[in-house]
Amino acid sequence: MKKLATLLLQKELSILHDKFSAKTEKLLGDGLWEISADGSTHTREELCHWLSSKAPESRWEINNFEINELADGLALAIYWAKMTAPKTSESKGAIHSSLWKKNAKGSWQMVFHQATKIS
Repeated sequence: MKKLATLLLQKELSILHDKFSAKTEKLLGDGLWEISADGSTHTREELCHWLSSKAPESRWEINNFEINELADGLALAIYWAKMTAPKTSESKGAIHSSLWKKNAKGSWQMVFHQATKIS
């Protein structure tokens, strides 16, 4: 389980921190959708647009990263995140959850993401 947690944490960080590319896009499942911290929903296409247009220096601190393997090839990642660059967020951050699923080729892809602001 620790190996899977390390792998999925690396993928989460890659999505957030790496320059958006075909490599990043391969981490996002075809049916990916998100519920953002403000309660709005976003499609895979909207997420790709956001990832490709965010400031390249944007960074998030991630803590308390845990996974729960729900079934063979399906895992839930839960963690706390807060923006630290280009400037530290004034908020307390958000609790994030992501569903990761192995595709037909055996690669893990994010199929759902949700952020809940901490008040």
